[in-house]
Amino acid sequence: MTHQRVPEAQALLNTAFGAYLLATSVHAASKKAGRPLPWPSAFLVLPFVLPADTRRDLPTQSVHSMPAWLTEHPQHQAAFAERAAALTEYTRASLRTAARHRAIDVTPTGLRCPRPPRPAAAAGSEEVTDCARRAGLVGRWLAVMEPSLAFNLLGVRP
Repeated sequence: MTHQRVPEAQALLNTAFGAYLLATSVHAASKKAGRPLPWPSAFLVLPFVLPADTRRDLPTQSVHSMPAWLTEHPQHQAAFAERAAALTEYTRASLRTAARHRAIDVTPTGLRCPRPPRPAAAAGSEEVTDCARRAGLVGRWLAVMEPSLAFNLLGVRP
């Protein structure tokens, strides 16, 4: 028996798309903090952005902090560790794709984006645009938070 994913899942779990979302998040984080994003933080981006229910509940602007948002959405906090674990290999593959295509540079101090990613609006898909917008938000959240605190809040073990 062959397992086939629905087309939407295949598109969302494409490593090039994951690389794009990670680059978008790294770029937003670096812009906000003025320094590279610590590489462990990259493993928190896709579990926030890819699940439709979590993405739908994320704010459109970073007026809320991650801890405040998690307090208002305990169901996402409860599910996060399992989602992060399920997406670890996909995140690794997406990071490799991003590094191979020079969308993300791995530096001794963290991840940086050598050039701004193209705007998602050019892709023409509302879902792609929404994912990219939320990836930027998550990047800004992670820019101002120590990775250990973020992992702890989300119940994720590195």
